[in-house]
Amino acid sequence: MRFKTPVIPIAITILIGIGWLIFLLLYTLFWSTDFTFFQNIVVTVISFIVAGGFIGLVWLIWSGREGHIF
Repeated sequence: MRFKTPVIPIAITILIGIGWLIFLLLYTLFWSTDFTFFQNIVVTVISFIVAGGFIGLVWLIWSGREGHIF
């Protein structure tokens, strides 16, 4: 089986990572002033889980199309 380079999933992963960092920067600068320290930690962790879920979904779809699952 010939292995194809996953260009599209790599690009989407990079874009999601950059978008997540931009979200955290904007959240920290503008929206986090009304929350406590622990609420800010929860928002950060949940946003990390959501971004990781999207990245995992992208790679799962790609690997399924390439026949790498099972």
